[in-house]
Amino acid sequence: MRKEEIHTSSNATPVTAHTATPEEKTARAYEIFQKISTDYDRVNDAISFGQHRAWKKNMVRRIVAQQPKNVLDIASGTGDIAIVIAQELPQTRIIASDFSPNMLEVARKRIATAGLSNAEVDVQDATKLEYPSESFDVSCVSFGLRNMPDYSLTIREMVRVLRPGGMFFCLDSSYPTNPLIKPLFRLYFKYIMPLIGGMISRAPEEYRWLNDSTEVFLSKEELATLMKEGGLQDVGFKSFMFGGSALHFGTKASQ
Repeated sequence: MRKEEIHTSSNATPVTAHTATPEEKTARAYEIFQKISTDYDRVNDAISFGQHRAWKKNMVRRIVAQQPKNVLDIASGTGDIAIVIAQELPQTRIIASDFSPNMLEVARKRIATAGLSNAEVDVQDATKLEYPSESFDVSCVSFGLRNMPDYSLTIREMVRVLRPGGMFFCLDSSYPTNPLIKPLFRLYFKYIMPLIGGMISRAPEEYRWLNDSTEVFLSKEELATLMKEGGLQDVGFKSFMFGGSALHFGTKASQ
């Protein structure tokens, strides 16, 4: 499929997630993930103390329980979620999609190394997916929705491609609401996390952006409301690490 090229300027002052327009957010996120693709998994392990793997395992377990025939993994990045699902469900077709070719190149190599014939990669813009409506049993996104230029549009697209009764899953970062814990998380995410990410990937500004995108992201309740407005029912969420991360889920309403 032909994709529109996203242009960025390395000479421009980086925008922040707090002030970026949708177009600037798309361009900046693209630039970031193109740059950090080879170090992304190592940094995730370091900044989450390996906990992201347990959170993702929880989501995968729920997906596998649905016994889907077709799964779309949005913002798949290096393909870790898609690969585990493909291994657990060898008869299921898995598409790992992302707008960053560099991230998907890592995913493609990992899929080939694992010898998986039921998983594939596809460069896609999550706000305008090039798939027919009602073509997947599950659509999921892991630590990607907060970097989208339009949360609502992304959710609606992910719901559009689901068959009626299909399941939607979203795992992402968030800030705890506990007044005693929230300042500690803010200190870690705003200052310590970029420092760790910068030391490993030599891209501290990129990890400051990832903190900023968490700060401006929806609350757990706001995301649940947006999911309901997007056509999902039986919406719920499970918090991890005192609310520093959450898994949202819902079912596409039957027609």
